[in-house]
Amino acid sequence: MNSPFPTHCTTALAQSPLFRLQTEGLPLSERVRLSYQRARAVVQTYNLTADDILNVTPRYWEFHTDPILSQDISVGTLLTIHYNLCSGTLALFASGRPDLERTLQQLLSYEVSGQYLLTEIGHGLNAINLETTCTMLPSGEFELNTPSAGAAKFMPPTTPCGVPCVAVVMARLVVGGEDRGVKPFVVPLHDGERMHTGIVSKLLTPRGGSRPVNHALTYFHHVRLPPTALLASPEKASRPRDEFFFNISRVISGTLSMGALGLSAMRIGSYVAGQYSLRRTVVDAGSGLTRPIASFSTQYTPVLTAIAQTMVFQAFAQEARARFADKSASLPMKHFVAAVFKTTVIKHTKETLLGLGDRCGAQGLFEINQLSVLHADMRGAAIAEGDLLAISIRFAMDLLLGRIKAPATPYPDSVLYKHEQSLIAHLTQVLSQARNHRDARTEAILLPQCPTLIEAIGHRLAYDAAMQAGMDKDVIELYVASVMPYDAGWYSENLGIPCWEQKMQLLGAAKALYPQLEALLELLKVKSYATAPIVSDQAWEAYVESLDTFGNPQPCSPTVSFPDQQQPQKQRQPPPPRDHFVRAHL
Repeated sequence: MNSPFPTHCTTALAQSPLFRLQTEGLPLSERVRLSYQRARAVVQTYNLTADDILNVTPRYWEFHTDPILSQDISVGTLLTIHYNLCSGTLALFASGRPDLERTLQQLLSYEVSGQYLLTEIGHGLNAINLETTCTMLPSGEFELNTPSAGAAKFMPPTTPCGVPCVAVVMARLVVGGEDRGVKPFVVPLHDGERMHTGIVSKLLTPRGGSRPVNHALTYFHHVRLPPTALLASPEKASRPRDEFFFNISRVISGTLSMGALGLSAMRIGSYVAGQYSLRRTVVDAGSGLTRPIASFSTQYTPVLTAIAQTMVFQAFAQEARARFADKSASLPMKHFVAAVFKTTVIKHTKETLLGLGDRCGAQGLFEINQLSVLHADMRGAAIAEGDLLAISIRFAMDLLLGRIKAPATPYPDSVLYKHEQSLIAHLTQVLSQARNHRDARTEAILLPQCPTLIEAIGHRLAYDAAMQAGMDKDVIELYVASVMPYDAGWYSENLGIPCWEQKMQLLGAAKALYPQLEALLELLKVKSYATAPIVSDQAWEAYVESLDTFGNPQPCSPTVSFPDQQQPQKQRQPPPPRDHFVRAHL
């Protein structure tokens, strides 16, 4: 069986001291600064161009699917904003603008870091109604201002961390008292150590559970900007909504990118849980012999399911990128493909990591073993660049209203395609009986079904991609068996596959792959990115040696006993001063 995953150019970097340093015990500020240093190292490794970013080239996609971004998701967060949102937006407007080209080159070399300030504390999904203003002055300059507490930009990382920062800031252009719509402006925020005059960044408390990033609230107090700060036309658009979505169009490729981060997290999580399951043994009650916990169906089924889904989603990722990069595809179609890919992959990533963490027992709780922190990281990815529920509702409704069509299938007899088409037909019928799609009763019925529909389309598209890629049939069979339980009742009612039979299909498919578990783990190609000490005895021993250690073991310690409370206690002499705290390092 061949691996569907490439060997990434960051393999050596992932094993370097910069990325192998255990950060879990470091102060928060040091961890954040270290993330910026790691981000610079990744930038220098890939050396991406503006063309790579604008056209989502294979090189750019290789970057987004690189597990090093999930090894430390803080790096992934910083660089997806830096490249995709900030640099990508500047690249859209850089033609014929030497000033922007200079800034873009500084970003591409990471002389400065890039940020993207769109959403506000009072305007998230409805960012089109944001309040931040940028007023044109008689001199042609602009004045950027945060008019209210609810207009604070939330939550891009904008506090100084050693690297100068420039941001694309979305603000409402006001000319002569006229609101000309939301426009992008390029704004230097700080020099790496101090905020520029009039700009205030308030460091938010940590998200909790995830890798730390310096998320912040950002305020502008009558900040003067040069005429060149405006990226788009100063004229009021005839179709303001269309202009708004064009100006923020890099969010669409960001939607695709978030799915890629999820795929890398699944690769690492599957590897960590799989290796631990092979390494951890118990004594069999029947034979008295030791056996790995991987030999239990309760262990090998979730681990192998995770591997099969990860491999199939890799084929889906390649197909999604190709559809997205197709120059003949419309922007709505690209957004649809990105939304389906992200929704499907991130949904499975969150569930998979949580389940695998549980199967590793207490070890799955510790951040250093990656599973719990990857799960928390993916909660953030689910919201970034398109909240899963919001994009599911938008595109499911567009599909039911006939505004867009899902890509055709070369496998119309597949059970996943039949499921998808049945859902579309049923929900379309429900919609046809309503006065309009915004009818309160219809809305209450349809909206909760939208994620299910989008995921069903994603399941089918992933299957199609895996089949066309010639993936191993046992892997595909396990994948199909693993997604059927999401709507087990439908398969029972419509295809005559009883729920018990579905469970047996899943077990049988996992059992067929169990003899290949070790080989399948190697095919994930993430050994270099798995820093969890539970993956091997050697890694665990090194981790134990690195721990803060209290007490000084002696070869012949006296028996510890409690003094007889009925007898007078002898006066004890204080022990001589000595170090009681020993710290060992890797």
